[in-house]
Amino acid sequence: MVDSQSILVIGATGRTGLECVRQFAALSPNPFIHAFCRNKSKLSIADQNRCTSIIEGDARSADNLERALADSSATDVILSIGNGDSIKRTDIRTASGKALVQVLKLPAYKKVRTLVISSSGAGSSQIVVGMGIGKLISFHLRHILKDHTDQEAAFYSIRNRTTIVRASALTDNAATGKLVEHGDHEKALTIKTDRADLAAWIVNQICDTDDSLALGRAVNVTGVKK
Repeated sequence: MVDSQSILVIGATGRTGLECVRQFAALSPNPFIHAFCRNKSKLSIADQNRCTSIIEGDARSADNLERALADSSATDVILSIGNGDSIKRTDIRTASGKALVQVLKLPAYKKVRTLVISSSGAGSSQIVVGMGIGKLISFHLRHILKDHTDQEAAFYSIRNRTTIVRASALTDNAATGKLVEHGDHEKALTIKTDRADLAAWIVNQICDTDDSLALGRAVNVTGVKK
């Protein structure tokens, strides 16, 4: 971990964003952790106490995000925006991505790194499952995958300081302590990624000090069986 590292988690009340907050807070020493969310009352008192600050706002608003970046003096941003378990048509990921990139292009934030949480099947990747099931899953999730794909595209202009992580279907309470990477068109070992394992992967990426970060590329990850 670098000195004075300051992490801004956008979408901190979501299940994945909250897991990231908790795992950053468990580090010793831990970085400054700033939670960005619409309503801080959704965070328990214990989780609020894990944060250096809590900033309320709309992730689709460039003005709100600029305020958050300024107030947090963020060195790194985690974008973990979604719409719960809904598979309805939405552009919340795309809109938040575009708003954040608009801010990150400003001279004051040209050194800020970003990690975007995306999904398997987004961008250039495919959900590969035998017997054509992958195509059925992709069709079922088509609105979500389009939103993720458009969100990824928003970061193309600042890709040299952006990491995109595409996880297979997110789940809870099934952590194995390990994730594996796979290619865009390769069949993944499993079809699920535990949020705790994903958060641990993210923490390692953000706090790695040997310059081996996955900046400038998209990484496909999935869980392993116990």
